[in-house]
Amino acid sequence: MQITRNMTVGEVLKLNPKTADVFRAMGMQCLGCPSATAETVAGAARTHGIDETELLTRLNSAGFGEASEEAKALAQPKGAVLQRDKKTYAIVPHIPGGITNPATLRKIADVAEKYGAEVIKVTSAQRLAIVGLKHEDVEKAWNDLGMDPGHAVGLCVRSVKICPATTFCKRGQQDAVGLGLELDKKYHGMELPGKFKMAVSGCQNSCSEPAVRDIGIMGTSKGYVVMVGGNAGVKPRLGDRIADQLEPDQVLELVDKIINWYKGNARHNERLGELIDRVGLDTFKQAVLGPEAATAVAPNRGI
Repeated sequence: MQITRNMTVGEVLKLNPKTADVFRAMGMQCLGCPSATAETVAGAARTHGIDETELLTRLNSAGFGEASEEAKALAQPKGAVLQRDKKTYAIVPHIPGGITNPATLRKIADVAEKYGAEVIKVTSAQRLAIVGLKHEDVEKAWNDLGMDPGHAVGLCVRSVKICPATTFCKRGQQDAVGLGLELDKKYHGMELPGKFKMAVSGCQNSCSEPAVRDIGIMGTSKGYVVMVGGNAGVKPRLGDRIADQLEPDQVLELVDKIINWYKGNARHNERLGELIDRVGLDTFKQAVLGPEAATAVAPNRGI
C-alpha cells in the first residue's frame, strides 16, 4: 500500500513499523506522543521542517519489518511525555480542578522519590507533573499511583481549568468548582478533531482564563457568560461572547451542542476558533443557539 501525505503518522507506523526508523532519522523523536501520531505525514513534515517529498519517498522505500530497538525505545510509554533530554519522561496524574487532599499529595511525592524523579512541577492546567522518570519506570509509577492520567497532550479535551469561586473565594459570584468538575467528569479525555480546552471562573476577574479557552465560562451576578473560540499560544485569539445570564443546566446543554458541532465540522487539528473564523461567527451561533439567537448577544470578545 502506498503511503500518502494525508495518512497520519500513526497509520503509517501501524502499516509498516519499520518506518519508525525513517521518521527518527529525519528528526521525529516523539513517536509515541498522541499529538505526533495524530498528525498527517504532511503536517509532521511542516512541524519538523522536513522536506515532504523526501519524507514520502523514504517512507515508501523502507523495507517492511519491525522497527529497530533504538526506535522502539523512543516510542513514548502510555501516559507519558518525553522530556527535553530525549531520555526521561514526565507523567501527569489527573487532579480534577486542581483540588486534592494531603494523602494524594503524599502519594505523588512518594512515587516521585521511589523512582528518582527530578522534580514535581505544578502545571498551568492545575496538574502535578512528576518529571524525570526512566522509560522502564513509567508503568510502575502509574501502578503505584493508582490514578488516571491527565490528558496533557493529544487531540482531546484537556483538564478543565477551574477557579476557587464561591466554594473558597470571597469574590466568587457563581459556583465554578461544581460546574467545572461536572464538565471535567463528562468531557475530560474525549477524543476530538483537535485539542480542546475549557475553563470556568466564578467572577469577572477570570482567574482561570476563560477568554483564551475553546469554551470559556465566566460567572457574574446574573448567571454565567459563555465565550467560544479562545486560545493562547503562538497565535492567540480572544473568545467570542455568545451567551449570558445562563443557569448551570443551560450552560451544560450549550457546551454539549458546541462540542457536538465542533466534532462534526472541524478539520483535523483545527481549533474551535479557527473553525469559527472559517465558517463565520453567525453561522456558528445559528448552529448552536438557533436562528433567532444568532444576534442576541453582542459579538464582543473576551469579557
